[in-house]
Amino acid sequence: MPLDKHIVYSEDLVLTFLRGLTRSNPTLGLVESERIVYSCAENDDNVVVLSGGGSGHEPAHAGYVGRGMLDVAVVGSIFASPSAKQILEGIRCRPSRAGTLIIVKNYTGDVLHFGLASERARANGISVEVVIVGDDVAVGRTKGGLVGRRGLAGSVLVHKVAGAEAALGSSLPEVCASARAVAENIVTIGASLDHCAVPGRETNAEMSLACDEIEIGLGIHNEAGVSKISPIPSADELVGSLLHYLLSKDDKERSYVIFDESDDVVLLINNLGGMSVLEITAISQIVQSQLLHKYGISPVRVYVGSFMTSLNAPGFSITLLNATKAGGKRALDLLDAATDASGWNAHYMTSTCASKPMVLVSASERKRRASSKLKTSKVLLLTILRKGMQAVLRSEPLITRYDMIAGDGDCGETLACGANAILAALKSDVTHNIELEDVVSALDDITEIIESSMGGTSGGIYSIFVTALGQALKRLSDDSPDSSVELKKSMLGKACELALATLYKYTNARVGDRTLIDALDPFVRAFAAGESVRDATLKASAGADSTKNLVAKFGRASYVGQDGLARFEADGGIPDPGAVGLAALLDGFANGYYGV
Repeated sequence: MPLDKHIVYSEDLVLTFLRGLTRSNPTLGLVESERIVYSCAENDDNVVVLSGGGSGHEPAHAGYVGRGMLDVAVVGSIFASPSAKQILEGIRCRPSRAGTLIIVKNYTGDVLHFGLASERARANGISVEVVIVGDDVAVGRTKGGLVGRRGLAGSVLVHKVAGAEAALGSSLPEVCASARAVAENIVTIGASLDHCAVPGRETNAEMSLACDEIEIGLGIHNEAGVSKISPIPSADELVGSLLHYLLSKDDKERSYVIFDESDDVVLLINNLGGMSVLEITAISQIVQSQLLHKYGISPVRVYVGSFMTSLNAPGFSITLLNATKAGGKRALDLLDAATDASGWNAHYMTSTCASKPMVLVSASERKRRASSKLKTSKVLLLTILRKGMQAVLRSEPLITRYDMIAGDGDCGETLACGANAILAALKSDVTHNIELEDVVSALDDITEIIESSMGGTSGGIYSIFVTALGQALKRLSDDSPDSSVELKKSMLGKACELALATLYKYTNARVGDRTLIDALDPFVRAFAAGESVRDATLKASAGADSTKNLVAKFGRASYVGQDGLARFEADGGIPDPGAVGLAALLDGFANGYYGV
């Protein structure tokens, strides 16, 4: 059973941790308002390496900020991705002419928010590349075919190699190539005696394991694994099973990286947070012994410790990197390169950092960059936005009901938060108003409202689409020689098509996967093809309705069996809540457009 009692903290636990980390390490700086930890070292215009994610994985990610590793870490709440707004400010806080490499673990929320931030940075003229790390082998190719492998402890080695490469003065493509080579040749599997206990939350008794059980393939956010074993096997038997997941060439579902006896292999044994030093070191010996005697592998580098934890989970993970395929001696030299990142080793270098106030880009500067010569009727845009938000609010109870069955119950609340925030911003007495005179500025304002008011996957998806829509409209209008351009339906249709293409860079969801894409894609395609607003909206509604008969492949609904969904509705199932919400929004927009 996990330890399910915690000390009560009078202030925000994550922010208190960040203050403690940066005050005990004078080489680090902190932007408290955005939970950004940055290196104070001069970077000599080298590539900036940025990563981040939810808290609870310490020393990741803030503990890897330092010379020769990360330049910036952007920190979210416990097991929750930071927002795109935080990430964008993280990019801005360490500007470099050489560009920025973003390393992100492959989780839907992280990919969407870091992806949105990278798109917005590019729109502001910043060179950005993104490397997504998925090293988990617990879920095979068939089960995880669309979402891909989760990012686990192997991402730490990607941080190390990328940071060392950047410190050498390599170009952004070179740093990106080194990071990607490691990400493509790394595998991880974990096991734990139980799930972790999250401070401030009650332990879910249904998730807890029995006293004689151990679980294989857990994620680092308390996700369930792929199998439970009872009684608990010996350490030798357990390690043997885990190495089979990593190294078996016969398991076509999980044989992601091939290891030969002649390859240089790096081994990382990661304490998930709740194991003693005595046990984790003993596990490392058992792993090395079996690698040598069963597979003929003698690791050329071995790292043992807490690298990517899951709070106090009483377990460990094994990571193997095929260094030969990831760059050979170059990759090993980069792993060996010096760093003063506190999470990588215990050595602290003398600080040369002088405290400097952080200057973040102001809202007025952002608005100036987002402005355009594209105009439309202020009254019409105001009416369309209000009608759309009101339609979402009317649909919220139904969306919530559907999501209580098919997901975690927050979809309706998330959409309502966004709708209420936009309605509030449309009032003239609100400070953060929406600029209705300029369509691109309006979309930029709406994106910021979405980022501030909507969390989770849906917030990321809406933010990316709206951001990309504004960028597309600006490009299309800039192509006109006229000083002022009236927004036409054909231009808006083309921009929607371009925005959808951008969104598809950050999600593998497509029509038929039971997501809001089932409503969005048919709407965009119909609208871009010249169909009327009403007809395109009807296509969206039909798409949402069709999800009743689909099996979810993304998000929490993917863990609910189709039989479990079907029994709640006499007509054969319930539709996807996100698709229903989008269809309601589009229907409201259409009513505003036609003056209904």
